[in-house]
Amino acid sequence: MGAHAEHEEILDPVTKAYNDLMNAGKDFQKIELYAFAIKKYKEALEVRPYDKDANTNINECRSRLQHDNKIIAVIAVVAVVAVGIFLLV
Repeated sequence: MGAHAEHEEILDPVTKAYNDLMNAGKDFQKIELYAFAIKKYKEALEVRPYDKDANTNINECRSRLQHDNKIIAVIAVVAVVAVGIFLLV
């Protein structure tokens, strides 16, 4: 049994697969590996299409990923400007 075991012995195989994928997605999300979390949530959607929880988690991860990418872009621009100023001095 995994760290998220909740009466796994009485779950049907589809529910167990779905729960395992959702738990894996949540684990990746906790450590801010949003691309991997999205992948697990999409796999959960293959087990249960149109699942509201999986779709909500995918949207949240995408939002956080976009935010992180914006921060990286700002840091890159600041670094380029700083190097440019350093080279001019």
